[in-house]
Amino acid sequence: MDEKDANRIDEATEDLAGAARESYNVAVDRAFAARESSTRLTRSFFEDWLDTLQDQAELNRHTIQSLAELAREQREVFRELSRESLNAYDGFLDSLFSYYKEASEKSEDPGADLC
Repeated sequence: MDEKDANRIDEATEDLAGAARESYNVAVDRAFAARESSTRLTRSFFEDWLDTLQDQAELNRHTIQSLAELAREQREVFRELSRESLNAYDGFLDSLFSYYKEASEKSEDPGADLC
């Protein structure tokens, strides 16, 4: 093997080593790019998830406020209905008492039927 062949072998070895380094660098760059992309995707997922949770919490707050307002309105309606029912019952008892009073006065006054 002469010097010329040795030089060619050295050049080929250097070319092969250079190609291997370049290939390795590209692979490392792609791995870092994939990792960065994965990190962005993960961050985006969690940010979206947090936004969704915050939106859901706000919706729950509004729903609870609406339910509390509805419960308050129903309480007021029930109070008014109870008040009206109590007034009607009082009126009914008053009418029974008045009827009893009139009936007992007429039974005490025997001449009241003859007039």
